Amino acid sequence: MPRIMARRDDDPILIGHFHLETLDANSAATLMSGFMDDSGNLPATTNEEPEDKEEKEPEQAVEAEQPEQEDQPTEDTDDPTVTVKIDGKEVEVKLSELKNGYQRQADYTRKTMELSEQRKAVEVETQKARYERQQYAQGLQQQATLLQAQLQEQNQIDWQKLLQDDPVEYLKQQHLAQERQARLQQTFAEQQRVASVSQAEQNQAYQSYLSQQQDELLAKLPDWKDETKAKAEREAIKGFLKGIGYTDKELAAVSDHRAVVMARKAMLYDQMMTKAQAAAKKVEHLPTKTVKPSGGEPVTLDKRGAAYQKLSKSGSIDDAAAVFRSFL
Repeated sequence: MPRIMARRDDDPILIGHFHLETLDANSAATLMSGFMDDSGNLPATTNEEPEDKEEKEPEQAVEAEQPEQEDQPTEDTDDPTVTVKIDGKEVEVKLSELKNGYQRQADYTRKTMELSEQRKAVEVETQKARYERQQYAQGLQQQATLLQAQLQEQNQIDWQKLLQDDPVEYLKQQHLAQERQARLQQTFAEQQRVASVSQAEQNQAYQSYLSQQQDELLAKLPDWKDETKAKAEREAIKGFLKGIGYTDKELAAVSDHRAVVMARKAMLYDQMMTKAQAAAKKVEHLPTKTVKPSGGEPVTLDKRGAAYQKLSKSGSIDDAAAVFRSFL
């Protein structure tokens, strides 16, 4: 780009190598081309002021010097702690955990109710199918009875005489007898199949009943969830019942959980009475002690022995309690 030279007031204006006073058209064109860019345009002018970098840098420095604010711990007021009692002990839990537990319990209850409804529906369908099968089995039995009666009647025919007198009727009766015999065999086979289905259904129902009784038994005797303890008490109950006359066959038929609970209570009561009676016999041989109250007759302190003697004769719970009170 042509350079404009500095001049004095009396010097001619010089632009590049040209004097402005002597500038002709060709020289002017040559001069203008030097101001244009490669596209033939004059350079654009702008009024934007240069960015004052020196002024902004201190601001950035100030910002950098500001200390970072540490995250202040905030109290979790949205999830407070509540005190609940679990197995007799007070435990502090988060409210959110309590809500989640309630939701899980509600979901479990809902699913349990749905399962119960489904079981009821299945039971209704099972009862209906069982009734229909019973009706069908009765129909098979009636059919078998009828076919047997018809065959028995045909056995009374004199087949040799019938053949001679009426060969056509002979052939007809023979064909009818064979058909009835085949139908009777088919009926017997269908009866066997229905009986097998009924037996399988009864076995399944009995197993379901046993499972239900086991659940109810564990609900009444939670200690029996310990298999070792449950086995020991079962053997003890079995020995107790056999001792009073039950047979192994009778014990094997016991399936109602209420009978097991009652037998266990009877066994424990018998054990308690046996121990009480043994203690009573020991007390019978204790010496009698007497004291003389001031100004009165001697008082016998043999109440304990008397209580034991009464217990040994009656064997009642009240008398056993009286013995225990005598030690107090």
